[in-house]
Amino acid sequence: MTASVGVGLVLSLASAVALNWGYFAQHDAAASLARLTLRRPLHSLALLFRNRRWLVGFVTGIGGWVLYVVALALAPLSLVQAAAAGGIGVLALLVRRLSASERVAVFVAIGGLALLAISLIGTQTPTAGGSAAAAAAWVAASLAVAALAVGPGRAVLARGAGFGTAAGVLYAAGDVSTKAALGGGGRLAFVPVLLACHGLAFVALQLGFQRGGALETAGMATLWTNALPIAAGTILFGEPIPGGNLGAVRVAAFAAVVAGAFLLSRSPARTALVATSVVVAALLAASLGVARTAEALSADQPLPGFTLLDRGPDGGTVWTGRIINPFVSGDARWTDIYLPPSFSPTTRYPVLYLLHGFWGSPSSFVDSLRFATISDGLITDLRARPFIAVMPPGGPTTRRTAGEWAGVWESYVTRAVVPWTEAHLPTEGAHGRGIAGLSSGGFGAVDMALRHIGMFGVAESWEGYFQPFRDGPFVDASPSVLAAHDPTLLARLHTAQLRARHVRFFLSTAASHGGVKRAWTLDFAAELRALRLAHQLWTWPADRRKGFLRAQLPAAIVYAEPPTLEAARAVAR
Repeated sequence: MTASVGVGLVLSLASAVALNWGYFAQHDAAASLARLTLRRPLHSLALLFRNRRWLVGFVTGIGGWVLYVVALALAPLSLVQAAAAGGIGVLALLVRRLSASERVAVFVAIGGLALLAISLIGTQTPTAGGSAAAAAAWVAASLAVAALAVGPGRAVLARGAGFGTAAGVLYAAGDVSTKAALGGGGRLAFVPVLLACHGLAFVALQLGFQRGGALETAGMATLWTNALPIAAGTILFGEPIPGGNLGAVRVAAFAAVVAGAFLLSRSPARTALVATSVVVAALLAASLGVARTAEALSADQPLPGFTLLDRGPDGGTVWTGRIINPFVSGDARWTDIYLPPSFSPTTRYPVLYLLHGFWGSPSSFVDSLRFATISDGLITDLRARPFIAVMPPGGPTTRRTAGEWAGVWESYVTRAVVPWTEAHLPTEGAHGRGIAGLSSGGFGAVDMALRHIGMFGVAESWEGYFQPFRDGPFVDASPSVLAAHDPTLLARLHTAQLRARHVRFFLSTAASHGGVKRAWTLDFAAELRALRLAHQLWTWPADRRKGFLRAQLPAAIVYAEPPTLEAARAVAR
C-alpha cells in the first residue's frame, strides 16, 4: 500500500465520523421543528438554518465531505468508501450506549476494516479515472432509482426509509461524480452534477428525518452511500480486486463493512432492509464478476501477453509486457505502452517512443510524470490527436552504472521495438513516428533520429545532452565512433536530408543537473537555427528544477504530433 492510499483511508475514517455525527445532530434538530415541505422551500430552509444544533451538524457534515474529497484524490473510491463504512462502527461507540445487536454491528464493521488493511498488504492500488460516459450513465440511473424510492417505493419502504434510500443513492451518485471530476480537464463538467446530487440528497434526508427515526433514515442512507460507491469503484473506475487469498479477503472486507452498516440501521421496515441488503450483496458480487471478466478479456485485447498497469482519467490505458530483446541475453524487463481513450484496432495512430534516463525505467514516465493523466487531458481537450506511446527499458541490467542509448540499446529500439510496434499496433508508419527522452534518453532520441533518417519524423531532447559521454558503449570508443554519435556533426552532415523529410526537433531545459549543462541545449538550438532546421526550444527558469519535466510534457506531446493535427481538429469540430 502506498503512503497516499494510507493517508486517504485515514481521512475517510475521519470523514465518516464527521458525516454521521452530523446526520444524528441534524435529525434531532429537524424532528423538533415544524413540518418541512417542498411547497415552501425557503421557509423550510430558514427553519433549519435558524436552529443552532442543526447548523452545527450541517457544518460538521460539510467538513466531513471535504475530508472525503481529499481522500478520493489520494486513494481509490472502493477503498475509501469501505473505510468510511467501517467508520460507522467507530462512530456508534461515541454516540451512545449500544444494545447487544449494535455491539455485533460495531464488531462486524471494525472487523471489516481490519480485513481491508490485510488485503492491502503488498498491493499497488491505482487511482484511475474510468470512463466519463459510464459515470454519467451511473448518475442518470441513480436519479431514476431515487425518484422511485420517494414515489412508488414509499409503499414498501415505510416511514423515512424511502427518503433515506433516495438520499443514499443520490449521495453515492455525488461521490461517483466527485471521483470523476478529480480527473480534471473536461471532467470538471461533473462538478455541477455532484453539487446537484448532493443538494437533492440533502433535501431527501431532511424530509426523511421528520418522517422516521435517525438510524432508520440515516441507516438506509448510509447503507446505499457506502455500498454503491464500493461497487462503482470496480465497475466504473477499474479499481482491481487482487487475486488469490488477498482478493478473497478484500471481498470479505467489503461485505463486512456493508453488513455492519445494515445491522446498525434498526428500521421497523425490517423486511425492506433485508431485501435491500440482498440487492447490495448481489451488486457487490456482480462488480467482482465484471472485474474478473474484464481482466480475462484484457488478456487478449488489445495487447496479447500484456497486463493493464494504469488508467488515465478519460479512458487511456497503460499496458506492460515484454518486447523480446535479441541483443541482450537475459534481459526480461518489461515495456510500458500507452493507448489513447477509445482506442480502436481499426484506427491508425501516431507513435511516440519514450526513452528514460539512466539509471531509470519506464515508470519514470508512467508514475513520476503521470503520463496517462496528462496525455488523456490533451486528447480530450483536442490539443493533441489520439496517439500511442511506447516506453522500452534500457541500460545495464546487472549493475547500477551509467550508460547510453547506443550500441545494443540503439539496436533494440530501432531493430526490435519499432518493428514489434508496427506489427502489433495500428500505426501511421514513419510519418507519424516520433522519439523523445529525458537526460541520457534525450541524447539517445536525437542520436537515433539523426543516425536513422526516415525512421522518425520528430526527435525530442528533454534536458538532454548532445555529445556522448565516455561510458557504457563509449568507454573505449575511438574518435571516429564518437563522431558517428555526435548530434551536432550529424545534423550538419545530413541537413539536406533532414529538410527534405521535414524532420523536426523539440528541445527543453531547466537548470544544469549533474554533468549535463543547460548551455548545451541552448547551443544545439542555436545550431539547428543556423542550419534552418525546424525546431522548438522550451525553457524553464535556470534557478530551479522542481516541476520542470511535468510542466514541459504537454508542450512536448503536442509538438510530437504529425502535421495533420489541424485537419483532425477541424474534423472534431
